[in-house]
Amino acid sequence: MTSKTERLTELVRTVAFAGRAAAEEWVRDSGLTRQQAFTLGYLEQHQDRDVIARELAEMSGTTAASVTSLLQGLEERGYVTRTSSPTDARIKVVRVTPEGARVVAGFDESMAAEQRTLFAGLDDSEQDQLLGLLEKVVAADPSAGRPPGNGPRSRR
Repeated sequence: MTSKTERLTELVRTVAFAGRAAAEEWVRDSGLTRQQAFTLGYLEQHQDRDVIARELAEMSGTTAASVTSLLQGLEERGYVTRTSSPTDARIKVVRVTPEGARVVAGFDESMAAEQRTLFAGLDDSEQDQLLGLLEKVVAADPSAGRPPGNGPRSRR
């Protein structure tokens, strides 16, 4: 027999897996690797400050050499630029180009469409009710609102 908590957990996972499957499909269709897509999304999200390769390596749990190779590939495709920091010429700042931002915007649009489809079976009142209940669950557990690890938003 399945408890209520187990059933709730199963249903929340099902919703999360639907989003993840849509994200994986977008990554496959984009011609990017998962790591490239994640990196572009992270950079786009943090465009307001200077992101450097070391930060990318730390937050993704990879080596500096791996990040360098990853950035070379994104740069060759015209998705990122690496320029010297205005405060230290030895440091390269990584930024998303307009083309890279367009790619990321396509991901956001795809995820929004998936989310609309996923919740289309609920009317506005039911969506408000579900939203309130999930906010209550998250508020009751301070760790529930944090992403696993040190990663960026979960869209990639």
